[in-house]
Order: sequence, then structure tokens, then C-alpha cells
Amino acid sequence: MSEHILKDGRTLILRDPTPDDAQELIDYLKIVGSETDFLLADENGIEGLTLEGEQGWITSTLESPNTKMFIGTIDGEIVLVCDVRAAGRMRIAHVGSIAITIKRAYWHLGIGKIAMQAMIDFAKSTGVLRSLSLEVREGNERAISLYQRFDFVEIGRHKARINVRGTYFDEILMDLDLTQPAK
Repeated sequence: MSEHILKDGRTLILRDPTPDDAQELIDYLKIVGSETDFLLADENGIEGLTLEGEQGWITSTLESPNTKMFIGTIDGEIVLVCDVRAAGRMRIAHVGSIAITIKRAYWHLGIGKIAMQAMIDFAKSTGVLRSLSLEVREGNERAISLYQRFDFVEIGRHKARINVRGTYFDEILMDLDLTQPAK
């Protein structure tokens, strides 16, 4: 667990999830999915996600040495969920993918920067992960700018990969080489 003072003076607490968080995380996904079209989840959350499935996801995350989920809370409310997820196959076990969501009411407070640094620090601490990858929807300029500040570079695109209410968007692929010193 770690505490971080935000731009507005409130305290963000970063912690590991527990299986007891599962229902609140399911509800959280519905909220953040309804607040923006930049996520794969929508107002229905993640289709087919069950309480047991989310509890299993949390448990497997806690048991994996090169995978970590962070929950960020302010006054007990979950406002951030992010994770580093290592590939399971030996030939690509040195690659981790990251994901991040923040409730809209908490945008522009520096939470994204805190989360990115925590994920990168964790990845470097594993001694195994050599690169991180992420996907971001085209047009999500604030997120892209955040990733670029942490030295992620665009390495390609999936054309028209994301369909939001009949409009197709590219999915931008970005990587960070953890073996290189930060710029």
C-alpha cells in the first residue's frame, strides 16, 4: 500500500485488490464504461463477467509473480484500477501488458501519472519483464500524451479495430522498452 497526495490535496491510496473487492470492481467497470467511449467496456461493464469470474481474476493476479493489479481509492471509493499482466508463455514471459481506468470525476488530478509510475516500477522490479505494451484508441489524446511522457512509442495500429456505435477507430499499439534508461 502507498499513499499519494493529489493536485487537489486529497490522498490516493494504491493497494492490492482482494477477492472481497470483486463486486465493487464489477460495478466500477460499469461506471467507467459509461463515462467514456475510449474503453472496451461500456455501461454494461464487461459482457459475461460474473462475481466468481472476477474473484478468480483477482486471485490469479495475486498469485502470479510478474503480474500486479493496483486499486486506487480516495476516501474508500475505488477511483482507479490498473494492472501489469505478464504473458504466460515462456517465450514471451518477458513482455507485460498494461491497462488503466480512472473514474471521470477524478481525471486531471495526476492519478494517471501515479498509476503509470507504479506499473513501470513494478515491472522493473520483477527482474523478468523487459518490455511493456498497451493498446489505446485513436483520438484518446490525453492518454497517448501520458504514455509518451513515460517513453512509450507507437509501434503499429490495428485499422478500424474498435467499433463504437457504428463508428470504427484504429487501435494504436504502444511499447516501452524497460531495458533502456528513461529519457
